[in-house]
Amino acid sequence: MVWLVEKKIFHHILDMGFERIDIPVRVKFNFEVKEGSYVPKSLSKEVLYNQAAIEKRYPKLRASSLQKAIEDMVEDQIMEYLRKGGLLED
Repeated sequence: MVWLVEKKIFHHILDMGFERIDIPVRVKFNFEVKEGSYVPKSLSKEVLYNQAAIEKRYPKLRASSLQKAIEDMVEDQIMEYLRKGGLLED
């Protein structure tokens, strides 16, 4: 059993219709690897982005929907990272 810690910056593109915003999202995640494979449900992550600046610039944007979109994107990116690394079985 080995625990791996990764730090990545992912980008979430927010399409406002009149403008596309690239939001850099800093993610630190760790997970357990056993016998060369990712152990399901061992993933923990910390997500950091400048939510206050986005809310200030776009006051009509719902914070909960932005947070959900970013969480979904981060989850997808991490799973893709695990697939590419051969740690996740398809």
